[in-house]
Amino acid sequence: MTIVIFMIHLKNRNNLTKPVFSLLIGLFMSHITLGQNVHGIDVSNWQGNIDWNTVVNDGQVYAWAKASEGMTYQDPQFINNMTNGLDAGVVMGAYHFARPDNNLATEDATNFLSTAGIYIGAGFLPPVLDLENPYSGGQSIVLTDLFTANELSAWVMEWVSTVETQTGISPIIYVNGNYANYLNSTVNNYGLWFAQPDESLTPPVNIGVWDDWMFKQYSWWGEVPGIIGDVDLNIFNGSMNDFNDLIGINTADFFSSIELEDVSLFPNPVLNQLNIYGLSLDVKYIQVSDCNGKKLKFTMEKNQSIDVSKLRPGVYFLDIKMINGHSFSTRFVKF
Repeated sequence: MTIVIFMIHLKNRNNLTKPVFSLLIGLFMSHITLGQNVHGIDVSNWQGNIDWNTVVNDGQVYAWAKASEGMTYQDPQFINNMTNGLDAGVVMGAYHFARPDNNLATEDATNFLSTAGIYIGAGFLPPVLDLENPYSGGQSIVLTDLFTANELSAWVMEWVSTVETQTGISPIIYVNGNYANYLNSTVNNYGLWFAQPDESLTPPVNIGVWDDWMFKQYSWWGEVPGIIGDVDLNIFNGSMNDFNDLIGINTADFFSSIELEDVSLFPNPVLNQLNIYGLSLDVKYIQVSDCNGKKLKFTMEKNQSIDVSKLRPGVYFLDIKMINGHSFSTRFVKF
């Protein structure tokens, strides 16, 4: 399988690079035909260091990596998984492990966005809310014992709507049959990633308030070259063209203006000063837009930075236009 990939990198102060967008601008040029299975995995720090080149050679097209849990936890392997997965040509995405037993949905969403916000958008898998029984002190916490169906559904809806408002991307909800049949119908406008580890590629059953499913997690004990130990296996409900549409590679017009390959941002996520490196030409204007389309003009300071301290937390789009007509577009996260 050959994939056409354009990479945008951010450089840190030590001149190390990490990919921010693995944007699949062209079509997948693949031997996968309509109706064939589109396979992927989901991982966390439990899988340790992964050889992503070997993973993609095994035919795994996509992967979700755990980004965060609750209002403070950030998976220690998340950045490594995203960086190395993108470098290998895997379509990556981020998921958040929900902790409604401890936190408000907005608190969980804020942690997720500050951790994974730069990995949400065209070319990536949609963000995911992972709703399952959490553990505390080695004991499973059954959320259906703590919340009514309406209460738990309201928590889920607040999380997904917060993330959708901040990023412009509709999240997916991961649940098993117990939760799919417990939540109310307010959640079924969001895509379903259904956990049914029956070791079968057949469509899932008993999907509750959803009319259809988007992904099925069909194994918790998969063996994939490049990963030591078990890994979750998933199948997409659609063709490769459908998958391309899902990740937005045919509608990524926002990124068509990328021309200045050496421009980079630091830090990202940012609190106050966003440094812009690599601008050797005269800047015509710098524009920042939020996910609702509101545009703000910024003035470049002498140290090649802009002051974003007054922006509200969230995901923003940055457009830089040069006097010679060249331009640069990317996104950053304000926390």
